[in-house]
Amino acid sequence: GVVAEALNMAGVEGYTVGGTIHVVINNQVAFTTDPSDGRSTGYCTDVAKMVDAPVFHVNADDPEACVWAARLAVDYRKQFRKDVFIDLVCFRKWGHNEQDEPRYTQPALYSHVDKHPGTRAVYATRLIDAGVITSADADAMVERVYSAMDVSQTSAKATPRNPVPPPGKGSWTGFVGKYSFDQPKTAISAAQLKDICAALGRVPEGFNVHPKLRGLLDSRANLPTTKKLSHADGEVLAFASLAAEGTSVRLSGQDCRRGTFTQRHAVLRDEKTGVRYTPMNHVYPNQRGVANIWDSPLSEYSVMGFDYGYSRGSPKTLVCWEGQFGDFANTAQVVIDQYLASSESKWDRWGGLVLLMPHGYEGQGPEHSSARLERFLQLCADDNMEVVYPSTGAQTFHMIRRQAMRNFRKPLIVMTPKKFLRVETALVDELVDGAFQHLIDDPTAPDAKGVTRVVYCSGKIYHELNDRRNVSGRKDVAIVRVEQLYPFHEELARRIDAKYPKGAERVWVQEEPRNMGAYLYIADVFREKLGIELAYIGRKASATPATGSEKQHGKEQDKILSAAIGPGGPSKAAGDEGKSVAGRIGKAEAPQGKSARTAR
Repeated sequence: GVVAEALNMAGVEGYTVGGTIHVVINNQVAFTTDPSDGRSTGYCTDVAKMVDAPVFHVNADDPEACVWAARLAVDYRKQFRKDVFIDLVCFRKWGHNEQDEPRYTQPALYSHVDKHPGTRAVYATRLIDAGVITSADADAMVERVYSAMDVSQTSAKATPRNPVPPPGKGSWTGFVGKYSFDQPKTAISAAQLKDICAALGRVPEGFNVHPKLRGLLDSRANLPTTKKLSHADGEVLAFASLAAEGTSVRLSGQDCRRGTFTQRHAVLRDEKTGVRYTPMNHVYPNQRGVANIWDSPLSEYSVMGFDYGYSRGSPKTLVCWEGQFGDFANTAQVVIDQYLASSESKWDRWGGLVLLMPHGYEGQGPEHSSARLERFLQLCADDNMEVVYPSTGAQTFHMIRRQAMRNFRKPLIVMTPKKFLRVETALVDELVDGAFQHLIDDPTAPDAKGVTRVVYCSGKIYHELNDRRNVSGRKDVAIVRVEQLYPFHEELARRIDAKYPKGAERVWVQEEPRNMGAYLYIADVFREKLGIELAYIGRKASATPATGSEKQHGKEQDKILSAAIGPGGPSKAAGDEGKSVAGRIGKAEAPQGKSARTAR
């Protein structure tokens, strides 16, 4: 479970809820497992000791004691705003379910259970002996309950009703469930951009900024003049613009305030006093929106679960969870599988949690390279969530604002950059004039008729492919970016692809191994929706996401770029060119029995 991890957050700023009442239905058996096999402590509630929470052990055969314990717990929580536990000691009459046979595994316990008359009978006898009720009164109480249940069952059969309340009520009023590619206006005015940038570079008088951060603050303040935009800039401008407009933002995760790669610095610390200051909360005097940036405990499972719940409870807040590295989301797979991907299908419950997960192959090894993009794409169906791998800072900006401004909520899964966080990939003017693009056609506008290969890709590798194309001087290769992988914008993709000759080779290029990344998903999409067979260029299938050698990584990466575009000459990234890495890199390979050209 996640009890200890969640309990650890009980008093943590940004995660405390003012105390939780934990009711433990302690039937003394975990399916078929004895207590001695399930824990190392005397009581199952001993975990409460880690936060000094009181525990009320109560006999479930004593209803009045249970009520007393419940009232005491409520009073304690209200008075001290801290966690409290009720250990309701009871048993299961039929085992795990009515068809189970618990006597296989707990024969001694169930020899006692078989002799037990039942809690209702025990309490009735106690009341009768005390003269509170008569035996007839007790029977009448039971009969009233059974009668009410019979009436309800008859009514339910005669007029079946959906037991799930409709989702668009309460705080969700005004939201809809249907997905749409239509987008709100996410661009901001030049005047607003100037105000935001000024605030991001400003600190209160007397605030002692670390000298190394002065340059960063100045660069943010000067963005309207320098005109160059990085991913890190686009993100912080998106958060600040939303807060300035009245939409609150919650960003939660490990090292979020500073950023894993020391790129964000959304919350500054006074070098002498340690006092915190969040510039984006001070764009305008008395602004309604607040950006809360929290450094979380080191538990992806519990923190992502908390933030999912937050997004359900506050749909008008932009709620984001960030992984220190995208790989680390794997410890929260339960939340992803059971809630994010499937809550709308299972329970008709919407959610808009954003997952920001650093992803990209840069020689950092198998545990710091992949956010497991392929796992999210496998979960995609029924427009249940969005999966985006933005290639520019402007795309990041519009993507974040779009998530907060639409009239529906879907989880947003984002592959975020690492090395490219600080690389200037867009112009500031795109924040004023642009919008999010689901696919981006080749901006170099090559002569379409002369194109012999159309390279489709997503995210970071576009920049490496484009750099290699510039070095090689090739004019016959077009590079098209699929920015939003799911839901896939079929109409736009068809329009872009139609520009290029039917006989031109279509390939998908990625840096992940063939069994990972987007290839298997996108190849199926292109085949089924567009009638196009995509050849593959990238690493061969592998049991691990990446090599642990930076030098080997450089060779592999160069091999991919060479296969896609052509040789680029000696480079630091390529490493030692004298040793063959054949076998690690997949060349352009057509699907078995198919041509690599389009099948129409």
